[in-house]
Amino acid sequence: MNGKPRLQSLIFEVTQACNHACLHCYNVWQGPQAVPYPRGQLDTPRTLNLLAKALEETVCSHVTLTGGEPLLRPDLPDILEFLQRRRVQATVISNGHLLDEAAASSLIARGVGLFELPLLSHRREVHDELSGTPGAWDAVLAAMANVRLQHGQVVAAFVATRRNIAHLSETLKLAFAFGARGVMFNRFNPGGRGREHLAELLPTVEQVRAALDVAESAAVELHLPISCSIPIQPCLIDLRRYPHLGFGFCAAGSERAYYTLDPLGNLRACNHTDMILGNLFEEPFADLIAPKRMSAFTCAIPAFCADCDRRLECQGGCKASAQVCYGSLTAEEPFLQSRPR
Repeated sequence: MNGKPRLQSLIFEVTQACNHACLHCYNVWQGPQAVPYPRGQLDTPRTLNLLAKALEETVCSHVTLTGGEPLLRPDLPDILEFLQRRRVQATVISNGHLLDEAAASSLIARGVGLFELPLLSHRREVHDELSGTPGAWDAVLAAMANVRLQHGQVVAAFVATRRNIAHLSETLKLAFAFGARGVMFNRFNPGGRGREHLAELLPTVEQVRAALDVAESAAVELHLPISCSIPIQPCLIDLRRYPHLGFGFCAAGSERAYYTLDPLGNLRACNHTDMILGNLFEEPFADLIAPKRMSAFTCAIPAFCADCDRRLECQGGCKASAQVCYGSLTAEEPFLQSRPR
């Protein structure tokens, strides 16, 4: 690969620790595993060395800090100050439980331009049940208010499952009322702990279609940007019906890829796959994402999609979910398997 790879963003899983137990969690170290995913994290100096190497070997001006729960890591301010000195923009994905007013002020002062916080329902008991944590709903609403009070920016993430998808309309209104600058509508994408709850949480195609109708109307009425970053296959739902929603497909291997560094320096093609490309301390970033290393991931397409004229765009949906759920990148991922027959 000639020159430095250009990345729109880099995902860094700062910790595998978490204070929630979300039923839909896709963290690759959660749930039953045939081969356990590496656990642990580097100390502060090694972590900063890792980020320095990643930034020196790529052209990247944005890093998303996620976990686990990033606010559980005591040196999160040090990590943010490092990125700030490098003039790298930062987004923090958090469940909000530790994001009090002081934490919001501290993180915003250290350059966090955006917080992504989950809002799973307008009903407290549903949000708390899906989060596996009593008090989660109250905590995330307080977190949204704290960020806005400090003049920060919030996007709300709605993970659409069978248990909450009917609540989308009221939840969008709640997110808007609490100052969200946008909403991510993510259909449940099984992986991690979520594999154990696939049957009970995976929404039907018709449920997702109805929810997109709701989202389209809300985007117009509330002037609220709504994006759908988890792939929705055009053969299942006609996405042209939703001109005010944003849709995305697998970007692996491109500048828009969600390359993900774990707390030990292992690099993956995205945050949904447990397939490790290699360790950044051992090889250059460009070598880790070279076509020969990425080809098994980027070229995988289910047999069902072989004759589709949109196969290179859609790629069958989320191949990472296919791999973690069924052991093969070319398997039909769960949402595609759920199509009406």
